[in-house]
Amino acid sequence: MNHLLEIKLPYNHRNRSDSTFVANLKADGEATVEKIQQLQENLRAIVRYYESVTQYLEGYLIDVNYNDIIAKTKRIRELLKPAGKQTNDIVVGARFSDAPEGQENHIITYYVDRKTIDGTLEKLEETKRFLRERLGGRAIPGNFNETEKKKDFLDYTGYILPKSGIRNMIVDCSVVESMSVPDVTADSKRDSFLVTFFQTEITLSEMLEKLGIDRYQFPYVFYGRDTISVSWDLYQVLQERVPYMISMISSDLSKLTWETFDKSEQEHERDIPKPSNEPTIGVIDNLFDEGVYFSEWVENTDYLDEFEPIGGKDVSRDHGTEVTSIIVDGPSLNPWLDDGCGRFKVRHFGVSVDRISVPRFVNKIKKIVNDNPDIHVWNLSLGTEDEVSKNFISYDGSVLDELQSSKNIIFVVSGTNDNRSVKNDMLRVGSPADSLNAVVVNSVKRNNLPASYTRKGTILSFFNKPDVSYYGGDYEEGERIQACSSRGIEKVYGTSFAAPWIARKLSFLIDIMGFSREVAKALLIDSAAGWDFKTSTYKIQDQVGYGIVPIKISDILESRNNEIRFVSYGTVSSYTTSNYTIPVPRDSDNKYPFIARATLCYFPQCSRAQGVDYTSRELSLRFGRVDEDGKIKDINENVQDEEGHAVDERKSRREFRKWENTKFISKVLKKNQALKSYDERLWGIDITSKERLSSFMTSNLNFGVVVTLREIRDVNRIQDFIMACTLRGWIVNEIEIENRLALYNKNQEEIKFD
Repeated sequence: MNHLLEIKLPYNHRNRSDSTFVANLKADGEATVEKIQQLQENLRAIVRYYESVTQYLEGYLIDVNYNDIIAKTKRIRELLKPAGKQTNDIVVGARFSDAPEGQENHIITYYVDRKTIDGTLEKLEETKRFLRERLGGRAIPGNFNETEKKKDFLDYTGYILPKSGIRNMIVDCSVVESMSVPDVTADSKRDSFLVTFFQTEITLSEMLEKLGIDRYQFPYVFYGRDTISVSWDLYQVLQERVPYMISMISSDLSKLTWETFDKSEQEHERDIPKPSNEPTIGVIDNLFDEGVYFSEWVENTDYLDEFEPIGGKDVSRDHGTEVTSIIVDGPSLNPWLDDGCGRFKVRHFGVSVDRISVPRFVNKIKKIVNDNPDIHVWNLSLGTEDEVSKNFISYDGSVLDELQSSKNIIFVVSGTNDNRSVKNDMLRVGSPADSLNAVVVNSVKRNNLPASYTRKGTILSFFNKPDVSYYGGDYEEGERIQACSSRGIEKVYGTSFAAPWIARKLSFLIDIMGFSREVAKALLIDSAAGWDFKTSTYKIQDQVGYGIVPIKISDILESRNNEIRFVSYGTVSSYTTSNYTIPVPRDSDNKYPFIARATLCYFPQCSRAQGVDYTSRELSLRFGRVDEDGKIKDINENVQDEEGHAVDERKSRREFRKWENTKFISKVLKKNQALKSYDERLWGIDITSKERLSSFMTSNLNFGVVVTLREIRDVNRIQDFIMACTLRGWIVNEIEIENRLALYNKNQEEIKFD
């Protein structure tokens, strides 16, 4: 077996060159006089609506219904453009149309003042006149071909709008289906909801005060600056008086639950050594039983509010105890799942006796994480019974993402279970399993097929959740996992018991091996995906994620003799971050006898208020040979960031995972054939950074990348690679598990001063 390599690659950073953006119609795009007339009527109807209701806002909230999944650069530029701003500056929300999966279009909400609407109506009138007088009432892509000097398009004499203004208006009209007043409604009657409002100049408390909402008659609780919990009666009042201000309605007040099932009691007593310098994993669950055999390994806190009494001795502490038992002593309880990671200490926070509402849970988790900055890995084996929304991230999922983007932590979240007796369809996962920055874990059986209770992703129509799968047992007796509860060793099943195994592996990689969380997550996903993802696993990726994580930690930290596997950690501080001099070995014919794969992970800031456009930053990964033009021939044929290549947003998301915070790319060959080299040019890696909104360009962003090269003739070329990297002055570390363990133990020794 070859050791994993850790290489400190020197990255070059380059800012984006300033270039004038020229709007163009898509190949099948058009703008007609009839479409412009329709949009004018849409705007006039919007104005009439707002004039007919009591005004609480200075401006108007307007839904722009696009006719496709729209890229940031393809959003409207001149329509609804306020003076001194860009239209992207007034975006307050985004969701998808109610259409079959794969056919959804963008609906983006803008907050516009009346003066801008009047100006837009005038622009539409001027554009309509131009179309009639110069283009016969219809603009097509050929009208934009200036090389042919089409006078009917290039002559703007007599028009108020400049050339760029009319051009942008035509393109805007070609991508917009219609405009309307926002109308988001609850899909069913419930006792309570979380209602989120669009962010405007008026605060939520000011709006409720203007509405005259009596808090004694209609009790509500604030959760963040734009979200409150409401009863059905209060929701009806809001829906009647300010429906246009409602951005999201979620059933997140449904209770977070723990799995319950029949268990079979077995042995009670087991031997376990006393804890020493092992790493600590945080567990947030229900209560822990301090009477179990491994209790010395657990620092327990019953994290309950004053109004949440612990209750009598019959209160269940099973679930939290069982989850923690796997983290502490899972391999001893389940020898076939011995991962080689040893034991872990646990800091356990019992946040509920039975069930807990999401808002209360979120408040607790914020304080717990803030008060325990030394813990890097947190296990959450809980979730809601309700499915997550197709149009926005859950409230609790967004809080986990916020914490992970701002702190050096990672959550491992169970993928939730479908415990229905009759399953006519497959449920989407429940929150917080829609957290994009977290590692979400589904469960598989011993034969590697999805468990009977499996729920599916994806999230917001395309984000790949769950991330990975692991062995969590199933209904049948022989499939179950052993865990320790208050009553002794029992046989259990559920995603709750798959997640802690992954928490163990992440803590081993981060706390013992010393990897960053970005590299650790990338290693985990890369090892799960392997070489089979594109040929088989992707067919059920909504159930198993990138694949099943190997049992042995050595299978994550070592590779076969015909593979070169290395990790690199870096920081994005500009538009491109790259290295074009990776010395992949060549054969005697001066060719590259390798196939390759690469995995990139990062933890971006996210904005729940932006709806389906949730992640605020995109890192696009390209890896491959450097050709004669000095460009990377990406193994995934990613050309979306190259000049002269137009890739629509729907394809970018589907094929290149645009906006997703995990990128996995690989080259699948029908036959083993060495790759051409281009003179003395080597291989390169290029990471391109793009922002969703201009206001988010604030700080640097860390990333971790894992690259695996497989020699097609089974020749071991790792020493050639190490030598070539060393000759370039790069620091190359061979990751030997025993050496890292020894270093960890040495660092944990207490120094006593005389």
